[in-house]
Amino acid sequence: MKKNILIIIAIALVCFSCGRGKRGMLTQRGKEIHDSWNGVTIQLIQNDIIPAFHLDTWISATTDSARYAIEDRFFPFNKIRQEGANVYAIYNGAYKELTINTFGQSLNDEGSHWLVCKYNEYRYNDGSRPQFLAYEEGEKLHISKNGDHWLIQMDSSENRGSYFQLNIKPLDNNGNILFYKNKFTLSGNGLYKYTGGPVYLSFNIQSSILNDELPYAEGYYFVDGAVQFLAQYKNHEDISVKAEYLGTSQIAITYKNITEYWNNSNYW
Repeated sequence: MKKNILIIIAIALVCFSCGRGKRGMLTQRGKEIHDSWNGVTIQLIQNDIIPAFHLDTWISATTDSARYAIEDRFFPFNKIRQEGANVYAIYNGAYKELTINTFGQSLNDEGSHWLVCKYNEYRYNDGSRPQFLAYEEGEKLHISKNGDHWLIQMDSSENRGSYFQLNIKPLDNNGNILFYKNKFTLSGNGLYKYTGGPVYLSFNIQSSILNDELPYAEGYYFVDGAVQFLAQYKNHEDISVKAEYLGTSQIAITYKNITEYWNNSNYW
């Protein structure tokens, strides 16, 4: 395999011409493709989306004591600053992590629209992460309420070629504090664009995904549902992968018409 191809493929997203895997590891490349998407998607939800809902609760609080309680629970290492009309920033020390424009609405208002802008001070240059994570002025997400769920949109013109439309529905909320238990369902589709090629990874959630927090484990996990992937790189064969979440302990990965079962694990 050419050296430049090896550089492009940090996680085998474009490892189209490699040889057959070892027995028992026949779906290794499919698992790596899944892990890249899974890790990035969970990272976006945890670091960009869930804090927006917590900020909405903070803004809606009517007393200082209520805001202090929300800060202690959800922003223990952060500070919140209003930087303009309907514009709030979340800082970690002196470092700005997020800027959120609420447009004067609550996320609980039907048809509301928020713009979340993330700043990636610690950028990732390896091939396992989409292009928008490799830049200091990082991803931009739009959040709007649609019935009993929220539509999360990423526009390709704002995110270096990546895009998606995801529907997220939080479960088991504590009063009006959304994502108290970080349990939600996820559906939708989209595409992540990776550097070096470029490489495109499209995804379609075929069966609504359930996310849950596992006991005695660090991180959050998809425990039900299925997602289909297609990895594409110019002048190479497309790679099709399917991942099915089978409870808290297993993922079924189908790659080149072979299905293997992998232990559930934290992907980053």
